[in-house]
Amino acid sequence: LEMVGDMFDRSHKVSSRKRILIIITDGKIYDPDVLGPARAVLDQEQVQTFGIVLRRQSGHTKADTDAEATLKPITSDPHDDHFKNLQIDEVSSQVFADICDPNGAWGHLIVTQTNQPGQSGLHRPCDHY
Repeated sequence: LEMVGDMFDRSHKVSSRKRILIIITDGKIYDPDVLGPARAVLDQEQVQTFGIVLRRQSGHTKADTDAEATLKPITSDPHDDHFKNLQIDEVSSQVFADICDPNGAWGHLIVTQTNQPGQSGLHRPCDHY
């Protein structure tokens, strides 16, 4: 996560672009002691962080709940809105299909409204970020 924070360093990137990070895991994160400082760097760089725990089955196993317990605190606030626990086959339809849609589960958190005269309230699609 520390290296990811460096990737989003504003001095190296276009300042007007959205900074979105999606962390996908199928298991528990084993180095939680480094997560607090890394989360602080992501917050400083205004990186909106989402998390997905991939499940193999429709039911939740202990491994799934352990992964959720370590991943969810890394996501942006509010954590429940920036986190999903999904079967692997659900990721495309429940995350990526509508991530740029202002009515989508995560899209409404990402897509911004324009502030240009005559376009007030219009949403900017992802390719404008």
